[in-house]
Parts: sequence; structure tokens; C-alpha cells
Amino acid sequence: MAERATIQAAPRGVLGKQVKQLRRQGILPANVYGKGVPSLAIQIDAREFTRNIKASGLRSMFELAITGENGSRHVIMRGMTRAGGTGEPIHVDFFQVDPNRPILASVPLRVVGESPAVRDLAGTVVLSMEHLAVRCLPLAIPESIEVDGTLLKSFDVTLTIGDLFIPEGVEVLVDPAVVVASVAPPRLRLDVAAEEEAAVTAPEE
Repeated sequence: MAERATIQAAPRGVLGKQVKQLRRQGILPANVYGKGVPSLAIQIDAREFTRNIKASGLRSMFELAITGENGSRHVIMRGMTRAGGTGEPIHVDFFQVDPNRPILASVPLRVVGESPAVRDLAGTVVLSMEHLAVRCLPLAIPESIEVDGTLLKSFDVTLTIGDLFIPEGVEVLVDPAVVVASVAPPRLRLDVAAEEEAAVTAPEE
């Protein structure tokens, strides 16, 4: 089970265009809602939010502790507006999940162990995807799913979804035959091979 970061929040009374004043004070306006859960305007510390998403990732589940409420809410991010489209966050939408109902999640893949093809042949591990779509209970979402790099012993070996160790209770929503990792030869070797092939196929003058 992934360790979840806690985001401290407070109910927000400032709405509309006046939220600009909050942002100037380092406060990030947000909303939390869910199935059968009334939408609630909240505010959080902008720096704390940035630290949390850098440490945990945008796709993680968080504990949302709102002032005046008993206990935390389990939430995931459903939307984030950035200044100019790519700048600092200026508004966030959180979706409250039911811990007893499975949800769809995107879990990051993480290579563990040294690949012999990297160590001995100077190759580079290439992941064909960075996240894996899964379905499971919210509290069972893995922090990451490991890709065993020690199995990549040569450039001809590939790892598929079926080669991954998937925690119990987690359903993978991707075909097991899909390739997830391989090792690419060093660039110099590729260039030399291309030159040799060109020399063999070049017409005689």
C-alpha cells in the first residue's frame, strides 16, 4: 500500500474574481467533490501543495485534512489549472473517493535492479510506457510497479506486462503481451553498424 501525503486545507469563503487576493498571499483555491458528496470550496497552502505533488506525483491519492472536519478525506486530483497553461497552479479540483469502491488509477513504473545489457554492453533501458492503467480499491493503489531490470540480459530481450509482479487485488487494464521495457544498444554501435551496411550495399564505381 502506498504511503499517502496529507494536504492541509480550510473551507474557503472567498469566491469568484476575489480569489486573486488569495493567490497573492500564497494560498491556492481549490474544490473537492465526489459521487454523492456536495462540492466544497477550500483553500490550501500553495507551497505545501507544490511540495506534495513533486514528492508524490500528480496521479497519487492524498489525504485531505480540512479544518473543522473529523478525519481526512481520500482524494485524487481531477483537474489543475496553471497560469498561462504551463505556469504555477492557480486552481485545483479534488475528487473524493470511496475507500470501499474500486477506481481506475495510473501507477508509475519503476526499473529496479541492474540490467546486464546496460552494465556489460553499455546499453540504455527504454520504457515503452511510464504509467500502467490499473483498477483496484483506493487504499490498495501501489506507489509504483517494479520492472525487474536484471532480466534484461541482452538487446534481444524484452519485458512485457505479463512479466511484471502485480500486487494482489490490483487488476491491470493492459494486454499482458504489450512490451514494457527493453535495452537499446549504444548510439556509437548503431552508427558503426549503419556505416558498415552502407559500405556493403554501395555500388561500385
